[in-house]
Amino acid sequence: MELLELLVLLLLFGHSTADAAMLKITFWIEPVQRPEFDADMAVVLKELGAMPLDLKVDDVSMTLTRTEDGQDMQRFCEILSTVGTNVVIDLTYKHWSEGYGLVRSLGIPYVRLERILRPFLDMFGDFMRQKRANNVAMVFINARDMSEAMQQMLSGYPFRTIIMDASASDPGQNFVERIRALRPSPTYVALFARGAAMNGLFEKVQKAGLFQRSLEWHFVFLDTRDRVFKYKRQAELCTRFTLSPRAICRSMSMPDLYCGSGFTMQRGMLLNVMRSLIETAQAIRPDVVYQDCNATDSDLSAEKEDPVSEADTTWLDYVHWSNFLTYASPVQQLLDKTQIPVPGLSYAVNISAGYYSSEHEAKTDLAAWSSSGSRMRLLNETISPARRFFRIGTAESVPWSYLRRNPKTGELVRDRSGSPIWEGYCIDFIVRLAQKLNFEYAIVAPEVGHMGEVNEFGEWDGVVGDLVRGETDFAIAALKMYSEREEVVDFLPPYFEQTGISIAIRKPVRRTSLFKFMTVLRVEVWLSIVAALVGTAIMIWFMDKYSPYSSKNNRAAYPYACRDFTLRESFWFALTSFTPQGGGEAPKAISGRMLVAAYWLFVVLMLATFTANLAAFLTVERMQTPVQSLEQLARQSRINYTVVKDSDTHQYFVNMKFAEDTLYRMWKELALNASKDFKKFRIWDYPIKEQYGHILLAINSSQPVVDAREGFANVDAHENADYAFIHDSAEIKYEITRNCNLTEVGEVFAEQPYAVAVQQGSHLGDELSYAILELQKDRFFEELKAKYWNQSNLRNCPLSEDQEGITLESLGGVFIATLFGLILAMMTLGMEVLYYKRKTNKLEPPITLVRPVDGNDGNEGGGDTSSTGPPSAVATMKQAWHIPPAEQMKQVKISPPPSFESATFRGKKMPDKVTLGDGKFKPRQGLYSRRNLGGTTDSQMGYME
Repeated sequence: MELLELLVLLLLFGHSTADAAMLKITFWIEPVQRPEFDADMAVVLKELGAMPLDLKVDDVSMTLTRTEDGQDMQRFCEILSTVGTNVVIDLTYKHWSEGYGLVRSLGIPYVRLERILRPFLDMFGDFMRQKRANNVAMVFINARDMSEAMQQMLSGYPFRTIIMDASASDPGQNFVERIRALRPSPTYVALFARGAAMNGLFEKVQKAGLFQRSLEWHFVFLDTRDRVFKYKRQAELCTRFTLSPRAICRSMSMPDLYCGSGFTMQRGMLLNVMRSLIETAQAIRPDVVYQDCNATDSDLSAEKEDPVSEADTTWLDYVHWSNFLTYASPVQQLLDKTQIPVPGLSYAVNISAGYYSSEHEAKTDLAAWSSSGSRMRLLNETISPARRFFRIGTAESVPWSYLRRNPKTGELVRDRSGSPIWEGYCIDFIVRLAQKLNFEYAIVAPEVGHMGEVNEFGEWDGVVGDLVRGETDFAIAALKMYSEREEVVDFLPPYFEQTGISIAIRKPVRRTSLFKFMTVLRVEVWLSIVAALVGTAIMIWFMDKYSPYSSKNNRAAYPYACRDFTLRESFWFALTSFTPQGGGEAPKAISGRMLVAAYWLFVVLMLATFTANLAAFLTVERMQTPVQSLEQLARQSRINYTVVKDSDTHQYFVNMKFAEDTLYRMWKELALNASKDFKKFRIWDYPIKEQYGHILLAINSSQPVVDAREGFANVDAHENADYAFIHDSAEIKYEITRNCNLTEVGEVFAEQPYAVAVQQGSHLGDELSYAILELQKDRFFEELKAKYWNQSNLRNCPLSEDQEGITLESLGGVFIATLFGLILAMMTLGMEVLYYKRKTNKLEPPITLVRPVDGNDGNEGGGDTSSTGPPSAVATMKQAWHIPPAEQMKQVKISPPPSFESATFRGKKMPDKVTLGDGKFKPRQGLYSRRNLGGTTDSQMGYME
């Protein structure tokens, strides 16, 4: 018995002797801390072993699972009963109240270490508050750092944030894809990593094409090795948060090289805490606490108000923490109000914020943050926030927003980054709005649909669908304000007051003809005129030849030279009667004159008819348009018309047909079921015009086009103006300024405004509305309208016939006829000259007439009037004007020629002041009187004086 007691005493003495040279530390850690904790503890223990310390460290780490079956408490009790402990160091994120109560009840010293990233997260929160950030994405290198950030988020961030783990490899957890898919896009992105790991993160970001706006990116280096970051130039102007290795090592009383390669903040913190505890324990030699949990089951969860013994409290109070360590203020978590915040140790550090500039080849400091007091000291007066970034939805619609294309090949023109280039009214509006509100943007086109339609499941596509799903922040496009769209999005004040639907048609190509004036009368009318001319000429010749009172058959009554109406002269008279100067001398016989009078009446009427019809024909042809309104287009069948498939215009006609059908059905039911007032419905015709059903049927038969470009091309291809395109009026007006062949007919109908759309309840609504109203006040939208609907472009178009008058192509036949007459006259002249020379050469040589010297030329009636010479020229030529002989003139009553008075005034009263002579008849030489070679004179004629 005595031997047994001796052995127990020896064991206890050896155990106490071993405990006196050993400091037993128990660590509470989280599961996510295990990998890095084990690595850092191995290094720390190695470093402590190299130090001149009397006590050795015996550490036990315990991972808290926080299950309800009490496994954590059972594991801690086993440690207390078998190993014992001098102090408990708590590295967990969430306070373990059961274990903490047991520690306090047993008087075990308790040290809580704050989260390693808390200084960095506090600093980043203050910096984001200075930048007035809204949406921030925070990317961490591993799960432990992300868990610490989650705990920080439970204490409250001053901004909306999303936390990501860059090491996650599960599907859908890739941080690059998640950032790209974030809606709304984050205002800022922060990468938390050590120096070497930061290179890998940035390479992934840059490869994915996310790094576009450098001011939005922040690089938080969690160690002192920020110099190993090799993408300084690529990440220019990005904010970088760095530590000073020299300042940290001096606060730890360590050489500067210690804070270089391989140094982590957790390793430094563990080293300083354990070194401070060892130095104090060497002097105090605290006892190891053992506890059998079976004897203290009733006290496991009990908490005393002051359970810590005086001795234990004293040796903890003697612990001198290094300058590297400091107490952090406890933080109450928002989601767990029952937990008692316990002060914890953290590390004192100064973090500087700045950016790298390639211009100066140096870092520019913006602010400095110190953990002592957790305050931010601005090195500049202010920290300017980065320009906001918005995703703006739009869809291709000319001239509002469209992609730039090569005018020759039609291929898309891209910028240096390979993205297509947008142009148009809305794009200029976006640029001006971005300048006014100071934001950056990306234009997002819908993948499915156009402006936005809802399907049978209530899902929207197009621009409206992207806005509803949050793919875009707001939409600026050719978006009309419909009631069904207002149920899912909010519309702002219109930027384009009224637009609607109109009809585009090609200007008809006038069929030009050199003999267009001939088309005024039909061919049968021209043939009838020619027949009348020929018939009249023949009748004039016939009457002048056989009438006894004609000048030809009654030469005695007409002693003066009169016109001999041969067949040739008759035709010439009939033809020249169509000219303003008339046909000349008319026949003398009454029958001939009656015929000429009737013919002249015919000529006057035909000339008046031709002139009137020619003027009307040319005027009406220039004023003629195929249709003037939608109703006329619906009533005719010659012109085909169509719309863009599934467009707003197409949907308009579908809705109008549905309204017509519904109204007709309601009217039919009302008329057939009327019992009292059935007489009021007794009508023959349906009171509402049914035209939209016919229009929609014609549109479907003409096959709706895919886009507006195809519709305008089809209109331009139909030169006969037998194809119309019903589309947005603003787009039609724009196309007319670019294509001189198109024109707009009818009035604009179904007018509606264009407006900017935002998400329902969006905070951007008021800001954008105010900006739009200011732009309206500055007449900015009027400038855009003048730019894209530039009427001055029409000046480059060739003038139409109604603007330039009758063209040469229309009346060129008149000049051709004149030229043909000139050519024919010249040919006739040549023939006459040749004929005359040939006839002259066939005549005998000329005979010279010799007259006696003593011949009496002036003997009246005397002398030999006969001659052996040839007859005179008057006697031999074929006369068109006959001259009666002198003997016949003496025997027959002479009909004098018309006097000058009657020829000039034609029965009108002669003015008193005009004197025409004394009225006496005096003889004179005839028109064709010639002196004969024999000396006799020709027949005498007279004149009135």
